[in-house]
Amino acid sequence: MKFLIFEMRTVCYNSYLYFGDSLGNALTKLGHNVEYFKVDEDALDDLEKYIGKHYDAIIDFNSDLPRALMDDDSYFLDHVDAPFFDVILDHPLYHHDSLKHKLNNFHIICLDDKHKDYILKYYPHIKSVSVTQMTGELAFGTESIDWQHWEARPYDILFSGTYTDPVRIETAIKHMPELIVENVFELIDMMKADSTLTIEDAVDRLAANEIYDYINLDKPLHTQTFYLADTYIRCLNRKKLVESLDKSDYNFHLFGGLWEELDLKHAKIHREIPFNLTFTVFAKSKITVNIMPNFKAGSHDRVFSGQLNGAVSLTDSTELLKKQYNDMENILFYNLDDIDAVTSKVDAALSNSSELKKIAQAGYDIASKNHTWTNIANVFINSVKELVH
Repeated sequence: MKFLIFEMRTVCYNSYLYFGDSLGNALTKLGHNVEYFKVDEDALDDLEKYIGKHYDAIIDFNSDLPRALMDDDSYFLDHVDAPFFDVILDHPLYHHDSLKHKLNNFHIICLDDKHKDYILKYYPHIKSVSVTQMTGELAFGTESIDWQHWEARPYDILFSGTYTDPVRIETAIKHMPELIVENVFELIDMMKADSTLTIEDAVDRLAANEIYDYINLDKPLHTQTFYLADTYIRCLNRKKLVESLDKSDYNFHLFGGLWEELDLKHAKIHREIPFNLTFTVFAKSKITVNIMPNFKAGSHDRVFSGQLNGAVSLTDSTELLKKQYNDMENILFYNLDDIDAVTSKVDAALSNSSELKKIAQAGYDIASKNHTWTNIANVFINSVKELVH
């Protein structure tokens, strides 16, 4: 097969570039031909060279390409002979402005079964939706996990990610139109009361209770309008989790921006690092911490990246993870409804290094089998093959 991979964004610590390169490398190793368009190397005017060309698939991540128009207002992607696969790394609500465009051959790869259901429900022009997870790899320069000296890893607990003060999100919400402000805070209250609630389920409840029927006129548009409710919950939970881990008896390390804004007592704050270098610090950690971006039936790549580097993943659970993992056996789960309990959980786990190493080894075995770039590449290959039938 012949693939064209676009790398159009250099945000999120260059994670998009890493994902594109890693997927391309995996496809190449499986015997396929891969071309790249990299926005930091190629000029946007060079997009015209793809018009009329044939590929078995075009791939981009959180793409803006569906919005790209020709001089006659036709879609650029409709002029390339290939199905277009947009890999949605967040909740689809954040990508409504791209998903709404009715390309001739539009396909989605997403990270959560509930996201798949949402896309199929609200964007019927999209031809197919498949689900996979993103992942990481063994740290560069490391040939294998040094299990013999695992207990000597210097970082007891590690979290990599950015801090955003929930107060900033509240301020942004209050600048919205009055009716929207009221609705957004109602959605926040719903999701605070029920941590299993997705943003789309909360919007459905709101729409059923709203005296005005404006939400139902264009549900995906208004779900996008309410995005700050989802963002606020994510920021609030991340703050509460880190504050709880800061109370641990063991050393706690944070890699990422703006953590100095949070009043932490014990955590060691490190500067933000490029995405591919996080694997190096994961390989020095006993426990790597994850908190889902409100995913309820998928996962974040931090879970598998930590495991592939020999660390125990500590995370809130999802439907997908509960099918593949067991708490205290090959992963550590915490409950969003009782985040404060994470302090005693990690302290108890770290007090028994030999048992914790067994959890790390069992998690590594699962991630090595199910969550590699070869697994992900095969999802794309199978998705393309399905189009032929």
